[in-house]
Amino acid sequence: MISLNGKALTFVQISDTHLHPDPNHITKFIDFNPKEQVERLVETINNLEVSVDFVMHTGDILHSPETPDDYEVAREILGKIDYPTYYIPGNHDKPEIMQRGFWQRSDDAITPTCDYQFTMNDVQVVMLDSHNNTDDKSSEGAYGVISPDQLEWLYEICSSDEQRPLVVAIHHHIIPVGAPWLDKMAVKNGLAVHNTLLKAKHRLRGVFYGHIHESLVTVRDGISYYSVQSGWFQTRTWYNAQQPARDWLHNPGFNLVTVTPNDLFVRFRRI
Repeated sequence: MISLNGKALTFVQISDTHLHPDPNHITKFIDFNPKEQVERLVETINNLEVSVDFVMHTGDILHSPETPDDYEVAREILGKIDYPTYYIPGNHDKPEIMQRGFWQRSDDAITPTCDYQFTMNDVQVVMLDSHNNTDDKSSEGAYGVISPDQLEWLYEICSSDEQRPLVVAIHHHIIPVGAPWLDKMAVKNGLAVHNTLLKAKHRLRGVFYGHIHESLVTVRDGISYYSVQSGWFQTRTWYNAQQPARDWLHNPGFNLVTVTPNDLFVRFRRI
């Protein structure tokens, strides 16, 4: 029997802030800078009407950083979050640069991937790094990968006799979202990851991801996958969508998640 000893765990999921060291940075498709958006997001989280145990950021902290110093803008803005905050890289992040500039790790502490786990209020939280090693940030290179070593690590967690509730965070979508243009950017070996997660189905409360810049719930084989809106701009997809579509309302969004002894509650919030 899974128990939280009567406690509840509440966390906020944010993602895809895409901060940039240039305060005037825009792209060919998005004509406003994310800085103000993310500042509003942080302010809103700090003034929530509920108590939060931690914040998870599911990747794309920066928009294609080039040096460790580029992460200073993220340290400045996201560092103002009033709660413990846990991060994984997205396809726009560079894990080695992120570890040096954001986590300020020394050379001998740099790891190939940024996987880790922690426990809070008797809930096991796994942060799974799905970045790939390509420098191609186009749609052709934006897919995710879970290496054999990572899959083995995840298998050990999921096949253990552990009974605590489990939450998994990742940047890319593991299960296709039904939009062909976007599913090219999913985890390449997503089925293997999903089959591994099935080993912990009895205690896996949810898989939380970013990357797609919208709120979506996908359920397969009894496992629920939850995406979150971006801290910068939003997109819209629908089943069999063949091309990207922008959401006219760009207000940043986040997920407010509560794990109780019996239930998981996910509330989709927008600023």
